[in-house]
Amino acid sequence: MKKRYIIFNTLILICSLFLFLIVSLVSITQINKRNMEGEIKNYLRIVENGYDGTNMEEIGDNVYSANNKLRITFISKEGIVLYDSSSISEQNHLSRPEISSLGIVFHRYSETTGNRMFYVASYLSDYSIYIRIAMEETSITDVSNTLIISGSISIVFISVISFIAIYLMSNKAVEPLKKEVSKLSDIVGNEPDYEGNNIEQLSYQIDKARDLIEEKIDTIEKERKKINYIIDNISSGLLILNGDLKVILINQFACEMIKQNKEEMINKKIFDLALNKDIYNAVEKCVNEDKNSSIGYIDGDKEYVINISSLKASFVRVENRYGVSLFIFDVTEEKKVERMKTDFFANASHELKSPLTSIIGYQQMITQNIIVEPDEIKEATEKTVKEAQRMSSIINEMLQLYRLETKKNDEVVSCSLVKAVDDILSSNSLLIDQKNIKVIKIYSDFETKISNSDLYHILRNLIDNAIKYNKENGSITIKIDKENKSFSIEDTGIGIAKENLDRIFERFFRVDKIKSQENGGTGLGLAIVKHICINNNLKIKVDSTFGKGTKFTVSFSS
Repeated sequence: MKKRYIIFNTLILICSLFLFLIVSLVSITQINKRNMEGEIKNYLRIVENGYDGTNMEEIGDNVYSANNKLRITFISKEGIVLYDSSSISEQNHLSRPEISSLGIVFHRYSETTGNRMFYVASYLSDYSIYIRIAMEETSITDVSNTLIISGSISIVFISVISFIAIYLMSNKAVEPLKKEVSKLSDIVGNEPDYEGNNIEQLSYQIDKARDLIEEKIDTIEKERKKINYIIDNISSGLLILNGDLKVILINQFACEMIKQNKEEMINKKIFDLALNKDIYNAVEKCVNEDKNSSIGYIDGDKEYVINISSLKASFVRVENRYGVSLFIFDVTEEKKVERMKTDFFANASHELKSPLTSIIGYQQMITQNIIVEPDEIKEATEKTVKEAQRMSSIINEMLQLYRLETKKNDEVVSCSLVKAVDDILSSNSLLIDQKNIKVIKIYSDFETKISNSDLYHILRNLIDNAIKYNKENGSITIKIDKENKSFSIEDTGIGIAKENLDRIFERFFRVDKIKSQENGGTGLGLAIVKHICINNNLKIKVDSTFGKGTKFTVSFSS
């Protein structure tokens, strides 16, 4: 193992050094290339400044004597070579890239010299002549070759030194292992009675320690029985699944619900248990998508709620999948109470229809001239119509609340919050104008999965309340937050006292009964909002200061 460690680290070092050499070579080559480009441009400026229209050969000789790697060429505006310090070419040079793009340095192969060259040219309009300077790239090649040779020698030298250093360090690294062997020997109570390397000694001591560990098993077993006794006697069911969705822990309550004994269920997959498909789907979703959920389960006359949560613990992890915990609660009695409540609202709605029919009939009597006094007709009409409308609203909202409590949801679709809010504001524009309320919109639209009617019920109730209970010349701030998937509405209205905040979602509860009746409120709006949020796994929050205003926030993220 130590040998592999040394070889592995040495190879990494060699590869790193070669990579560094390559990067350095490329960097130095580019730097030299830029230096040569600057140098050749300087020579071009010298020739431009020294040329007087007649001294081509003199300048060529002077420059060549200063740097024999240079090549100077004078070319007429027709492209004919007038002078070349290396050799005269009969080819037309106007098509050469350095002539076509004056002032730019080009790097290419020269057929005339047989070398890679740098080229740059300029045009002297006073003399109607092109001046071209060329320079061999030999300096770059020389530097590269030198760097490769010296770098390779350095890599070999450093590799040898590093190999020796790693070897010495690896010997030092096993010293802690020796100490661990000594500690384990102290725990076991004896020293190794043979010669061997440190890993072998550690293995030997582990074998000795096994006997000591086995002595502790009885104590651990007793503690396990205590824990099982406690788990079996709690008033709710507990079922733990590992990452493979196998049962690794279950208490007596859960066994009785599933009607199997504990031994039969351990190591069984959840799909082998007598549960419904919704529970299986929720468990898979929890494992795969880390989404917790709550599922109802009915078994005969018994009703349960099963809370399914991700369990991020090492003892349930299988490869990259964590386990799931299922807490099972018997809600039979609670459901009975809820059904009694829902029955009450269903019956009450039918009871309210009779007086509503009487009121409408009374109004018909007025229209048939049975009541003829104008003042009486006006007063009776206003009262009956107002009460009829309020009672009709109560009936509709009670039926809506009954539908929500029985979780009879409409079809879920993708809904835009901005469109829904603007529709509701448009329908309330008259009242907004009458109270001179300023509406502030902060929109970052997003779509959410919910039934269209549920979304409109939430938004309409919250917006209607913000308008009805607002002050004259007040304001409403509506924020749709795409990042946090939330909707909030804040008003400058009458506010809610602190002691009433916990009750505003109760049925028929009104913060201001007189003002509520004047505005046609039924006391069921926020109860409906609460149940819609519950049915759709939404969160609603309220913040309010009495006399200053109220803010509702609905979170659509699950």
